[in-house]
Amino acid sequence: MRWLALDIGSHRVGVAVCDTDEQLASPLRAIPYSGPDRLAEAVAELASTWDVEGVVVGVPHTRAGNSRGEVRVSSAVAALERRLEVPVETVDESGTTAAAESLLVEAGTPRRRWPELVDGLAARLILEAHLASRRFQARGR
Repeated sequence: MRWLALDIGSHRVGVAVCDTDEQLASPLRAIPYSGPDRLAEAVAELASTWDVEGVVVGVPHTRAGNSRGEVRVSSAVAALERRLEVPVETVDESGTTAAAESLLVEAGTPRRRWPELVDGLAARLILEAHLASRRFQARGR
């Protein structure tokens, strides 16, 4: 099953896709965030292009549960569910941007390139965690 993952930020949305065997997740180019409905349209195009069967969205969690990021992502998830014909699932995205930045540091990537790379890497990490969870659940059956 091919999945598409999203890391929704205030300006950009990181995107990653996996192969049909759910073994390899690859970042794609980030897309601009200009509201939940436009995002849903852009994701519908990506889902069609990549022939995805599910979308996973990273959700930021705070103790209060109502940060601007959480509100933005919940609105986007609602728009995606209305627009897409594939399942939309959510996962905790805590720490993915920091982990993506660490990967960029380890790779020696110049900071000027981070904005074009960090969101896709964060989406890839979200997707890898989702795929690992699916494999773990499948083993328990």
